[in-house]
Amino acid sequence: MSITGSLFRMVAPALVDNLEAQGLFKGTSRVSPSLVPEMFIGREGISNIGGAEAPGALKTLEDAQRDWFRLPAEEWDALYPKQGIAFDPVANKAMLEISDKNVDLRKGVDLNKIPENEILTFDEVFKADTLKKAYPDIEEVTVSFIDDAVSPRLAAYAPEQNMILFNRQHPDWKKEDTPVKVALHEIQHYVQGKELFTKGESFTGVLNQNESYNQASTSLTKAITQSPAESLRFGKTEKLGFNPDNVAEAIAALSRPDGLSARKSLENSFKDKAMADKFITRVSNYPTLEAALKAKDQASQGYNKAVADYMKVAGEVFARQTEQRRGMGVAERIANPAMRAIETDPQNMAAGVTIDNMTAPRADSTQAAMVDPFQMQVPQSTIPGI
Repeated sequence: MSITGSLFRMVAPALVDNLEAQGLFKGTSRVSPSLVPEMFIGREGISNIGGAEAPGALKTLEDAQRDWFRLPAEEWDALYPKQGIAFDPVANKAMLEISDKNVDLRKGVDLNKIPENEILTFDEVFKADTLKKAYPDIEEVTVSFIDDAVSPRLAAYAPEQNMILFNRQHPDWKKEDTPVKVALHEIQHYVQGKELFTKGESFTGVLNQNESYNQASTSLTKAITQSPAESLRFGKTEKLGFNPDNVAEAIAALSRPDGLSARKSLENSFKDKAMADKFITRVSNYPTLEAALKAKDQASQGYNKAVADYMKVAGEVFARQTEQRRGMGVAERIANPAMRAIETDPQNMAAGVTIDNMTAPRADSTQAAMVDPFQMQVPQSTIPGI
């Protein structure tokens, strides 16, 4: 497969004429290969950086924009990705990966000592000189922290509040370089709003629109509510290491929105695969417990479908690329352009994400943000790496 699809090149001539009228099809040039990209930016950011740090970048962006609609896919692929150019096929906009080798925590900042819910400016927490030059008003972005071991959210960007929220109790929080990587992911959403690229999505909103998940979750809740008597009887009758308490806890754990199969959830609860197998073998004699397991599997199927739909939103695809490409050297980036990486990334492959099937966020994402303002979220999922 071509690393960039041809589906989105099939645009109306009027769109090309409109782009020409905006002056996007002028001249040819090349981007300096010395750039070490860490963020996808557009015309505004490039203009603010200036020619000295990104010589020829604006011209190359304009050429790539023009040629996306005019060149065969293979020719575009051979010409632009190695220059740090990517393309948002949903917004129909070319993008440039830029450098900020010094994106890091500010010296002396200990994120784990900042009081929960205290609001700081982005500048107080992170050093990002080139990024700030590209978007000076990034200093208006604020940063805050929560400590919620139950929430599946690692971090989120709230566009209405212009705030990045980190969850320090998420299991991934302590992984190497996580705060900076995640900050870059969330700031990419901020840049998307500035440059009119495709924005991120509310995972909660996508999940709430999944009818299969909603129906199965309702059935699961009902079964769990009705399960105590059968949990007690199962624990007392079946023996083999079961007791009323661990059965009740295992059934209650099925309610977690984690995308796990019923079997995997039981394995986690009993901390023993053999115990889970025994439970499933004997559960047919307990209709309410059996109904809970079936509803859990149905709910998880809906949940993982919602995860895949969320991951296909172009704003999320490119924000993940920003996070994942943190720390890559020039040679690595040239050898693995972003547009190719999208289709070879294991997470995207597992979710079925390609250049050709990226989507826009839901039409009501803005309204959903008023209910759940931290809309660009990292959901739990059975998809590897998510």
